[in-house]
Amino acid sequence: MRRQALLSRSSPWCAVMVAVGIIAGSRAPVTAAAKIPAPGEPVFEFTLPDLQGNQVALSSFRGRLVLVHFWATWCPVCLDEMSVLEEAAQAHPGALAVVGINLGEKPAKVMAYTRRAGITFSILLDARGKVAARYGVLSLPITLVVGPDGQMAEQIVMGALDRDSLGAILKRRLPG
Repeated sequence: MRRQALLSRSSPWCAVMVAVGIIAGSRAPVTAAAKIPAPGEPVFEFTLPDLQGNQVALSSFRGRLVLVHFWATWCPVCLDEMSVLEEAAQAHPGALAVVGINLGEKPAKVMAYTRRAGITFSILLDARGKVAARYGVLSLPITLVVGPDGQMAEQIVMGALDRDSLGAILKRRLPG
């Protein structure tokens, strides 16, 4: 009887402690507040694996205009944009780097989609969403425009990025 009373009194506390542990364990550690850099501010450096498992740093694209595109295969708008981004990458190979950052999906699924869609630009895997969280990404798709100097060139483009919108960005940002 005494044992039952002890268990019934401690059960709510155990449940609370388990819930706190689950919540704390599921959150990505944030070392700095999520803030999208303003135009002219340096972007946050990151390194993520590509589809072959190679670690790729954002700084490796320095010297070119970089479109950092956060996406997922379950996002229909994201998939619509992929062909637009691929066309831009093909049209400006030396001046433009397109970097697709997939959020939280298995590499095999992402690789199957990119092969099927004919995507050749860099695809990186943000398995736990840490880079997305650092940039304050709350919905998909989002595209960051990073200048050749590693500074934010323009505020992020949220939502659908069509040919005309992307063309206007490239016209403003690419030489010639």
